[in-house]
Amino acid sequence: MKSKHPPGRRVRQDHGPVPSPRKAGGRAIILDFIQSRIEAFNHEHGGGVSVRKDARGYTLIREDDAGPVARLRPSSQGRFELLYWNPYNDRWRPVGAFGTFLPLEEALEFIAEDPMDCFWR
Repeated sequence: MKSKHPPGRRVRQDHGPVPSPRKAGGRAIILDFIQSRIEAFNHEHGGGVSVRKDARGYTLIREDDAGPVARLRPSSQGRFELLYWNPYNDRWRPVGAFGTFLPLEEALEFIAEDPMDCFWR
């Protein structure tokens, strides 16, 4: 297929300098609205938990003893799978027999209330 714009006829357009998504320290600024919403929920409820973005989700860690609290793994349709830390197997396990998938706000409320007594040990 022939190009509509042969190489010799291309017109360069100068749009000026492109703003860099970097701050003064040279590191990229990445906005993570999910992490900021989790941190806001934590702050609204008295704090005590730090949030870490990992490869497959968000890990909530206790600030007092650095123990894992919960993990939120994004799934389809804006829901998050809830996982709890199993100290006997040293791994994340799904909440419930088939897993629990909730929207972010409901997932955070579920972790805060801990009706199954699996997060705050």
